[in-house]
Amino acid sequence: MTIDVTWLLNILAWAALFGVGIVPLIISFRVKVRSLRILSLLLGLFAITHGLYHLSEAYGIDLLSDGILEPISVTFLLAFGFYYSKKAGV
Repeated sequence: MTIDVTWLLNILAWAALFGVGIVPLIISFRVKVRSLRILSLLLGLFAITHGLYHLSEAYGIDLLSDGILEPISVTFLLAFGFYYSKKAGV
């Protein structure tokens, strides 16, 4: 069995994003400050959905990756940016 470089990179990106995304989700359930809870939740959801995008891209499920998960992850990232700029006063 040969491993394609693109497949391997997508699997590594999925593992990294999933591992990184769990931390903000755990923080969002434990922190009491509302703005930090929302920010960490949005960041964690972005990382998890973008990781799932890479996983589905690795296995060639283009409808799921490009049609569903990519717009959802971009939406979470934009929501994070807008909420952060609103709370930071930028």
